[in-house]
Amino acid sequence: MERDVLIIGGGASGLAAALAAAEVLGGQRVAVLERLDRVGKKLLATGNGRCNLTNRNAAPEHYHTAHPGRLARMLERVPPEAALDFFAGLGLLCDTQPDGRVYPYCYQASMVLDVLRAALERAGVSAVCGQTAARFCRDGGGLAVETQEGNRYRAARVILAAGGAAAPQFGTDGAGYALARAAGHSVRTPYPCLVPLRCAAFPAGLKGLRANGVLTLLDAGRPLRAARGEIQFAEYGLSGIPAMQLSCLLPQARQPQAAVDLLPQLSIEEVRGMLEARCQSSAFPTLETLLLGLVGKRLGYAAMKACGLQPLSRASAGLSPAERGALAETLKNWRFAVTGTLPWAQAQATGGGVPLCEVDENGASRKCPGLYLVGEVLDAVGECGGFNLQWAWATGIAAGRAAGQAALEGTPGQR
Repeated sequence: MERDVLIIGGGASGLAAALAAAEVLGGQRVAVLERLDRVGKKLLATGNGRCNLTNRNAAPEHYHTAHPGRLARMLERVPPEAALDFFAGLGLLCDTQPDGRVYPYCYQASMVLDVLRAALERAGVSAVCGQTAARFCRDGGGLAVETQEGNRYRAARVILAAGGAAAPQFGTDGAGYALARAAGHSVRTPYPCLVPLRCAAFPAGLKGLRANGVLTLLDAGRPLRAARGEIQFAEYGLSGIPAMQLSCLLPQARQPQAAVDLLPQLSIEEVRGMLEARCQSSAFPTLETLLLGLVGKRLGYAAMKACGLQPLSRASAGLSPAERGALAETLKNWRFAVTGTLPWAQAQATGGGVPLCEVDENGASRKCPGLYLVGEVLDAVGECGGFNLQWAWATGIAAGRAAGQAALEGTPGQR
């Protein structure tokens, strides 16, 4: 098979690239290679099945990369408004929440995928499924892609949209990095992002509990970043959006710890004073009642046990100043040693990848003429809230348009 533009990977960025290239060339000159039996399967799991399509507040400060300046310029090529215009042109009605998150109006990820698939069909773009790209090679003035299944596909321009290593059950197992290396690119070591944190010696009594609070990631006691929201306690450690946000920073920490603040609206001095007053009040006669109204009962018991206190066997008045201080410190700064994250299968995104300095603002490779790199294969990962899908749409649309125009004009690949 020969096409003007060939996209490797039928995920979010690949489908956006295919449709953008088809706008320039016509769909008959564009094809998508997908290793699974259907394109876009990973989209169905985004946003807990609701597909947080983008975020109107997408900006560099919501991303992690070694090259923020290049990332900013790439985001500017297709800002959130342009991505929404792209989907409006496909017939998708969207709903914007007050915090900037954008969802399809029906709040169904399947609708986003249906709209994209229908657009591919209307445009005449070929989606060749069950084909796993194995290697690149030069072929005349273009590139050829050989698959594990023994097929060969030629194109004037190739867009690598094979994804990262997160959620390999959806076909993204990091194979795109090998293709990028074969094309001359370097790869910053990939790591799981937007994934729960494993903690050492995690108290069994915390399993299944949730609390609104602030979670801070520390390195040898030095705060790196804090995130506020619902913190979830599991048998392995910490989950919830705050933990997942902070997982993107874990490679920066040599001695990582997570600090939980269960009462972020109060200062440590206010908590100490409140505990002292309660210990002197007849309204809170025992440790069993001491934290009543402050934190959940089971969570309060676990915090006491972490301080060496037995909540069912002592009177509040018997607490020493040191014990009250230790309990206040636990409620405000409960620390857990972080040993890593859950595996790739539980990760929503990938950190690391091909450095952004190795591509231009349209994703054109500076190492391999005719090749473009988009989406998660690049060294950029966003926070929760639609930022990673915005990166996929932005890079995919920009690369698709640029590759289509270059193929149309017959211009040589950029170095």
